[in-house]
Amino acid sequence: MIDKELLDSLYCNKKLSMVQIADKLKIKSRKVEYWLRKYNIPRRSCSESAYVKQNPNGNPFKIKRRFNSQEKELLTIGLMLYWTEGTKSAKSPLQLANLDHRMLQLFLRFLREICRIDETRLRLYVRLYKTFDKKIARIYWSRLLNIPNQQVFIYSHTDKRSKVGKQWSKYGIATLQFSNTRLKRWLDDRIESYLTKQIYNGKLRSTNITT
Repeated sequence: MIDKELLDSLYCNKKLSMVQIADKLKIKSRKVEYWLRKYNIPRRSCSESAYVKQNPNGNPFKIKRRFNSQEKELLTIGLMLYWTEGTKSAKSPLQLANLDHRMLQLFLRFLREICRIDETRLRLYVRLYKTFDKKIARIYWSRLLNIPNQQVFIYSHTDKRSKVGKQWSKYGIATLQFSNTRLKRWLDDRIESYLTKQIYNGKLRSTNITT
C-alpha cells in the first residue's frame, strides 16, 4: 500500500513520473498506477508529462502580477510585437525575428521584465550571408542583446541568388527564441483578451456616437 498523502506529494507536488515514484519506493510502476486510480488522483496527459520532463524545476518564467504605468506600456508593446512579428504556428517555439534590432531589444526587455524568464533558456539564431564574419556577428549580437556568446548561433546564408551589396546587414538577421509551450500559450491568450477588449470598447464608442 502507498500512503495517499505521500503519493499526492510525489506525483502532484513534486511532479515525479510513475516510473520515478516506483524507483524511489522500490516497487513496480503498475502498483503506482493502481494506487493513483484507487485514490482518484488524475493522471497527467502525455503533453503534460512531456512538459514536466522538459521542465523539472517548474515553469522557466514567472509573469508579474502587478504593473506600474511603465510596465503596462511595456506589456502592451511586447504583446503587440509578438502578435505582429512572432510565430503563429502552435507547433513552433516562441520566437520573433525582425530586420530592425530595436524590435528584438524591446521584445527581450518584455521577456525579462514582464515574463521574468530563465535567461539560460534563451537562444538567438542569426542568418548571415556566407562571406561575412561569423565571429564578429556573434560578438555584435551578444553585446547588443546582452546574451552570452554560447547562446548565439550563427548559420551561413548560401542562397546563390543573393548578392553581397543587397544584404541588409553585415551582422545578419536574428531570430530570438524561447522554447516554452506554456509561456507561448499565455501570450496567445493575453493577446486575444487584449484585442477582444479593444474591439468591444471600440464598438461601444461607435454605438454611442451614432445614437
